[in-house]
Amino acid sequence: MDDVERTFIAAVKSLSLVWLTEPSGRYRIVEPYMVFVSTRGKRLFHLYQIGGYSAGGVLRGWKNPEVSHFESAQLVEQRFSPREDYNPFNEEMFPDVVFAAPTRDGRVRVPGRE
Repeated sequence: MDDVERTFIAAVKSLSLVWLTEPSGRYRIVEPYMVFVSTRGKRLFHLYQIGGYSAGGVLRGWKNPEVSHFESAQLVEQRFSPREDYNPFNEEMFPDVVFAAPTRDGRVRVPGRE
């Protein structure tokens, strides 16, 4: 696990926003929710972007970028509440969870289990 992922998980644990920076200097401000491994073996973040750069032009919304796309991560001293539509229990989308935030009602997806 690298420093970017460690910082992202720390932000998930504290429900704090995180500032992710790409090697190009572009950044995203996000609500962090989960680290998971895709069916293709890629380590991905599950996040809700609220500001910064967007390759697809859609600034706000749910995204699953690769962990390796970011050079640094920094906690932002602003907390958030989990979104109503956050669902870590979708096993097709999230087959192998490394770490996940609890849902708004307190349910937690345990890594490696349903």
